Amino acid sequence: MNKTRKRGYAHYKRQELLNKLKPVFGKLINISTGIEANLSKKSLDKMTSAKTLEKSKVNGFTLDEHFELAAKIKPLYETAILVTAHGNLKNPNDPNVVSIKRFIAAAILNNGKKADVLITVKESIANGHKIYSIELDEINKASERFRGLSDAAASSEQGN
Repeated sequence: MNKTRKRGYAHYKRQELLNKLKPVFGKLINISTGIEANLSKKSLDKMTSAKTLEKSKVNGFTLDEHFELAAKIKPLYETAILVTAHGNLKNPNDPNVVSIKRFIAAAILNNGKKADVLITVKESIANGHKIYSIELDEINKASERFRGLSDAAASSEQGN
C-alpha cells in the first residue's frame, strides 16, 4: 500500500513538472560550452524515473527536493560546467551514440540545503544532444568525484 501511494505521488509530481516545463521544451544552450541540448517529455520521464529518484534518495535527497531541482533544469543546464565526456560505456556497440556528457551545476533548495545537480546529456547521430537525466548529490561530493576530469573535458571540447 505504501509503495502504491509513493508511486501515485511521484506520478502527480511528474504531471506537475510536465506542466511547468512544457514552455521550455526544445533547445537549451549551455553557456560555457555552447552545446545545445534538447529537453522533451522523454527527457522529463527519464529525469524522474524510479531509478533516478532512487539515486537522489541514496544521496540524501527527498523526492520533493529532486522534483524541485528538476523544475529548474533550464537555468541549471545553462550554467552547468562540463566535467566529463566519454563514449557509451553501457552499450559500446551502439553506433548511434556519439558521446555521453556529464555536467554539474550547484544549486540551493528552497529549504537552504545545497546540492550538486549532475546532468547527463546523450549525444546521438539521430537526435543530437538530449538532456538525458539528472541526479542530486551532496555539494562537493560530485565535484570531488569528477575532479581532474573537468579540465580534460574542457580540453576535449575545445579540440572539436
